[in-house]
Amino acid sequence: MAQLTASNSGRYSQGSLTLLFLLLCYCTIFCVTATAQTTVGERIVYSYFLDDPLRTINISWFSDDSRDNSFQYRRENTNQWATFSNVEKAAIPGSDTPLYRAKLKNLRPGENYEFRIGGSGQPMRFRTLPREIDTSLSFVTGGDLFHSAALMIPTTRQAALKNPYFAVIGGDWAYADADPLKVDRWFRFLRTWQIEMETAEGFMVPFVPAIGNHEVQGGYSNNPEKAPLYFTIFDKPEKRSYFALDAGNYLSLLLLDTNHTSNVDGPQKTWLENTLAQRRNVTHLFPAYHVPAWPSFRPLNNYHSTMVREHFVPLFERYGVKLAFENHDHTFKRTKKIRNGRVHPDGIVYIGDGSWGVSTRSADDKHQRWWLEKVSDDHHFWNITLFPKSRTFEAFNEQGALLDSFEQGTPSPLSQPFSRDDEIPKRLYLAQNYPNPFNPTTLISFNVPENPDNRNVRLEIFNMSGQLIFTLVNSPLQAGTHSVRLDSRTKNITSGQYIYRLRFGNQTITKQMQLVK
Repeated sequence: MAQLTASNSGRYSQGSLTLLFLLLCYCTIFCVTATAQTTVGERIVYSYFLDDPLRTINISWFSDDSRDNSFQYRRENTNQWATFSNVEKAAIPGSDTPLYRAKLKNLRPGENYEFRIGGSGQPMRFRTLPREIDTSLSFVTGGDLFHSAALMIPTTRQAALKNPYFAVIGGDWAYADADPLKVDRWFRFLRTWQIEMETAEGFMVPFVPAIGNHEVQGGYSNNPEKAPLYFTIFDKPEKRSYFALDAGNYLSLLLLDTNHTSNVDGPQKTWLENTLAQRRNVTHLFPAYHVPAWPSFRPLNNYHSTMVREHFVPLFERYGVKLAFENHDHTFKRTKKIRNGRVHPDGIVYIGDGSWGVSTRSADDKHQRWWLEKVSDDHHFWNITLFPKSRTFEAFNEQGALLDSFEQGTPSPLSQPFSRDDEIPKRLYLAQNYPNPFNPTTLISFNVPENPDNRNVRLEIFNMSGQLIFTLVNSPLQAGTHSVRLDSRTKNITSGQYIYRLRFGNQTITKQMQLVK
């Protein structure tokens, strides 16, 4: 055999060796590519709100520079930098580049701040939301962000021109499908946002993040562990995908999960009802989520839209929601006012449908969709401007052209007892006061079940030593949801922790609240 190989070596050597060389190169490149960890190169910085946007902000950054593990910040027009000592370091699946997190608390409402990473370099800027709306406040919303930078950049530049305080994003961020091998899509998306989504005054625009199907392995009906990139990039407590973001007494955003890592008809539904009940008197109240109740492209009877209509929408209608943000269908849309499954003058308007930076779709059957007021295949974002007693909604495309605009007055407070058409509460329930911590006022909401014996309901406030300070309620109440506003100025109470207790018959529920002056 050795002789045969040797004797034929001249005949086959050049082609065989060339082929062998190419195969070896291919295998080497394939193996390295399959096992390599993606790095980011230049530092990528982004921010987001999960809690009180008047006093807190989450700032995160990816960096391959080991010196970037320090963070300093200060209020503008002050000289002293404060060093944030609790910078967290986390690993992101699919990358060797570490993720750093600074969760800033105890900030001042309505202030401008600057920060620097690594102790030097050009500072970046952020701002907290004001305590109240004196004149106006604007933010932007949209979803389905990043098929490519070419599609995303024009819309993002137009959104930045509106000087938004933040951006409510309704899912389908980087289209990485929870795959660590696609983590680079997140890096490219976040770098694009950092560069393009800066206001004219140089402020970064934080996210308010909802989850979509392209953040989860399989898209639907999974658990948080199947969305590793999303829950690393947005460090949500307990990896819970749904939450409320409250700004003073004037704005509440309810970020929901449409069957991705939390089922619509599971504990999330109970949470949503209780959360809406607490916010019955908030001036501006908007739910935001991915899959639309009223789709502009997909069939109306698709499973996930049907679930949203059956479980979320009745709660929206019961608790006074007048507008909801939807996404997912890659179109621009606004619905008519809808209530009880039909057009109604006191109904809810649904806007969307998620076409910020993706390939759009054409709603060719729009004439068959009775619920749609407007629909097109435009890339777009919505700019929402809040006023003390009204709000305006404007949709713009990637060239800055106005696609749609309308105005709403703020809803009137709802009557407290349930109507005959509503479900009577079956148990006593006491909500966490809102806002908490508070200054100077807070709202305490609670459910009272049927009360045939006309028993008194008592709501009492105690100090931390257990001494009764005052009683807010001591009378019979109808079954239903009730809210009582506590004003620390009229009750003359000082800063500190307090206990509030709800008593009905032999049932007692106790919670804590904090007054910060």
